[in-house]
Amino acid sequence: MDDLGARHEHLLESHHGALCQAAERLLEETGWSLATPALLLRTAGPLLSQVVAVGDLGRWIQHLGPDLDAFVRLRRQGVDVGEAYARCRAVEGETFLGAWEALGGTRPLVSHDDLNQFAVLSQQGFSRSPRNLLVVVNWGDRVTAFLVACDRQRKRRPTARPG
Repeated sequence: MDDLGARHEHLLESHHGALCQAAERLLEETGWSLATPALLLRTAGPLLSQVVAVGDLGRWIQHLGPDLDAFVRLRRQGVDVGEAYARCRAVEGETFLGAWEALGGTRPLVSHDDLNQFAVLSQQGFSRSPRNLLVVVNWGDRVTAFLVACDRQRKRRPTARPG
């Protein structure tokens, strides 16, 4: 298991109760929607685990607005910051400049595209058998997301030993 996978596994074990609660809520759903539950985990702060609607992840994770998605895409393709800025300013003009200035020196962890990808991942997990829950982890300096089978907690319950 790679380091990130091991860290995810450790977090899931540390938040087993929240994982079970989120999985049970997901299993009660009859169809996928933006109200479908996901589990949001944080590595620091007063609230370390929280069951949230997939569509509400943007309320709990600082993110860029959709007007900056083109900039983020260019940066992820390896385009220099200055060049990406110049391209977006040339194409999108005042819309881009307004969104850029609204950042005010903050460094959001995810883009609007990322939030959409989390929803797509949740949809994929919902359609699997056994159903899979979206887990999103805010590490403080980055955000990761992955799926966990909802029947996981049933398989991990210790069996009673005769005594």
